[in-house]
Amino acid sequence: MDKVNNFLLSGYFMGVFDLLFNPDNFLRDEVKQNRAIWRGLTVVIVASILTAVNAYITSKPLSRAVYITLMKKNLEVARAASQLVRLSIVFAPLSVIISWIVDSAILFALSSIFGGKGKFRDTVKVVAYSFIPSIVVFPFKCYIAINEAKLVELIGISALQNSVFYTANSILSLAVLAWQFLFWKYGIKNARNLNDKHATIVSAIFTVALLILAILGLLYRSFSVSGGTFK
Repeated sequence: MDKVNNFLLSGYFMGVFDLLFNPDNFLRDEVKQNRAIWRGLTVVIVASILTAVNAYITSKPLSRAVYITLMKKNLEVARAASQLVRLSIVFAPLSVIISWIVDSAILFALSSIFGGKGKFRDTVKVVAYSFIPSIVVFPFKCYIAINEAKLVELIGISALQNSVFYTANSILSLAVLAWQFLFWKYGIKNARNLNDKHATIVSAIFTVALLILAILGLLYRSFSVSGGTFK
């Protein structure tokens, strides 16, 4: 019995090791052995819950700060904006699930251009694991969110401008995106039977598109915080 338990534990830890440090091997087995989709779905659900926790930490102070900032211009707009911020607790986890499906569809379509062949189900299954980086860095994201919330409560939205936590969060987000690139590359390679070159191109196109959107989002946030929007 002990030998069986040791064997199972050994297999489990090898699986975790491959998932984190050798995603090509892990995702290849995921597709070839036709493993159940619930494994990837579990990753998405955990990522959704952690995203909701992060949103909960920041929603109350941000909601109050937005209300105070906008009420000088329009009380009704201030109330509406404040409520929208609070609703982020609901929207945040839903956005993870939506992102999972949309990311899968885009990568599936892009891989078709390069002759990708394989079921959409397999693409959805492997893309689910691209949320692993978000789960791994959650403790750091949570720490940043707590401190940003404290700053906003003490000073207001303007506190986020040039904040060390704002910078740290941006760097962490870029690191997550770079790690996700590997999951997308090896995931689409194995799910869509692409060679390494084409899988890299497909994932690079997708990653660069997301990077551009992220930069635009950071610029908009900086503009808003500095007074460009909430003036």
